[in-house]
Amino acid sequence: MWFTEDAWSPIILCTVVAAIFFIAFMTTQRARFLIALPLLLLAAITIYFAEIAIVTDGEQVEKNLLDLVDTFVAESNQFGSGSGVIPEQARCQSFFAETNTVDRTRVVAALMFVRVEGDIRVTDVKIQLTNQDTMAVTHFRANATFAAGSQSGHHPSRWEMTWQKQAGEWKITRTRMLNVVNGQEIQVPGVDR
Repeated sequence: MWFTEDAWSPIILCTVVAAIFFIAFMTTQRARFLIALPLLLLAAITIYFAEIAIVTDGEQVEKNLLDLVDTFVAESNQFGSGSGVIPEQARCQSFFAETNTVDRTRVVAALMFVRVEGDIRVTDVKIQLTNQDTMAVTHFRANATFAAGSQSGHHPSRWEMTWQKQAGEWKITRTRMLNVVNGQEIQVPGVDR
């Protein structure tokens, strides 16, 4: 487990401490303060490469979320907007838990009727890990231009997904579509619960 979600916080701390040692050297002219500078530089470089090598659960969930979005874009262009092809096993379904049949069915229906024009822009990603890092709740916004049949338009959306670690992999167990402005849950268009 890494002690921070990004490398920049400890690198900035190393830089500030190095600046303090440099200022101490400049004011006292004692060379012993310069000994810390290469050590802090080495520490900053080590922290940077360690951050790249260590993937936290939160980072893995965010990566899975972005992979899901990219897969949805690719598959929507393959199957979407009335192409007549019904995906037997869409790759998007692999991001959802086997027990989450509602969302697995929902994503296939979306793939069949909607085509993403361009890319989906995902912003405002917030991840909260719970249950000793075996569950995660992601809250994010997704904006894209969608085409359904002859209709096309830009649609902002806001989502909350609950993920659970199952056999070492993060799977979506629940999806909620939220009102873009007030965050209240709204029904996914065209889906009855």
